[in-house]
Amino acid sequence: MLRRLLILGGLLLVASSFYLGWWIANQPGRFVLKTVQMEGVIRTPLQMATEQMRIDKDANLLWVDPRTIKERLEAMPWIRSAWVRRIFPDTLAVQITEKIPVCMGVIEEKLHIMDEYGQPIKPFATGDTMILPIVRPAANKESAREVVWMINLLDRFPGLKGMISEAVGFSGKRWALYTTRGIKLLISENAEQELGLLMRLQEKYKILDRKIQQVELRIPGKVAVRRLP
Repeated sequence: MLRRLLILGGLLLVASSFYLGWWIANQPGRFVLKTVQMEGVIRTPLQMATEQMRIDKDANLLWVDPRTIKERLEAMPWIRSAWVRRIFPDTLAVQITEKIPVCMGVIEEKLHIMDEYGQPIKPFATGDTMILPIVRPAANKESAREVVWMINLLDRFPGLKGMISEAVGFSGKRWALYTTRGIKLLISENAEQELGLLMRLQEKYKILDRKIQQVELRIPGKVAVRRLP
């Protein structure tokens, strides 16, 4: 009997302590959220990110759920991941990792900004000022991988990348690159060697600055140039 009374008394003490702690924590002015520290926001409008978190003014930090805030932020187009932590007594720390835009892509006849994994970030809209090449891979299940392959390829030739306005893929790992001056460059799966040869010719002869229409690079070790009519 005494043992039961002791157990019951212990449970009542725990319950009372919990209730007292809850009551104290919820008193006006206790753990009021005063500061939101947000880092890593580059392309996501800060005001939009703040509104997306949907935190009431003077919210009690104790009842702000970091997981809910994380899910809300990661639903935004530019945000890849969010890390959210409460710092008592009054601060919410948010660390954002955004997606990296690498090119433009065409999805259902609409232009989209694409990320480093070849996935769409958002439709291109008025006010988007980024100048990125358009990459149109051959229509197949590996299209995202081909976008990444092309961007990685162009990254190895920074002197050429700034000249490319569009890359169009065809079956058999063949591509046509179009420069901002309208020159068509034909490359194959051996594109790294082919573009390496092209850049050596550019350095020596300024081939891409001449009045030409097309450069055929798919013949091993050779380059065929078609002049403008």
